[in-house]
Amino acid sequence: MIDTLKEKVNRLRAFYQQNKIMPTYDEICLLFGFKSKNAAFKLVNKLVEEHFVEKMDKGRLKPGPHFLGLPLFNSVQAGMPTAEEETLMEHVDLNDLLIKRPEKTCLINVRGDSMIDAGIQEGDKVIVEVGSSANIGDIVVAIVDGDYTVKYLEKSKNGQIILRPGNPNYSTIIPQNELKLFGKVVGVIRKM
Repeated sequence: MIDTLKEKVNRLRAFYQQNKIMPTYDEICLLFGFKSKNAAFKLVNKLVEEHFVEKMDKGRLKPGPHFLGLPLFNSVQAGMPTAEEETLMEHVDLNDLLIKRPEKTCLINVRGDSMIDAGIQEGDKVIVEVGSSANIGDIVVAIVDGDYTVKYLEKSKNGQIILRPGNPNYSTIIPQNELKLFGKVVGVIRKM
């Protein structure tokens, strides 16, 4: 039997992750072994109160800000250990934190080590704003003579646009024919 609200939310998150939709009241009854819809209504009201779910038209539910978000606590010392009280500040959705323009954003897997000095390693995912304008010095995903690469956008001494790697073992790329900017790198995701 599931006892705590946290455990119930975790079970609902698993359902949502598997089905990509919130359960109906009937499915909540099945999920938690409730004998009546009244128990499901009580649970949903508690979840609404705690901002885990929101009610939509026709009795459907949608994830609330605390459902998809992760708990953000006040701080942790990176130097000498200090006495910090564990204080929940808020719930943060990583999409809201990392992505400003979701309609123009994609993730791209990184292969190779030409950007390691920029903090981008093989196996990372770069968050790219497709079609965004870039400034000299920005990290971009560029299409050079038909091939894609991630590099610093730079200008040579004679004013030509070039692509500089973030690793001294690689050469600067000077486009021979065509250079298109696919998008600007706005973040990096790495699993530890």
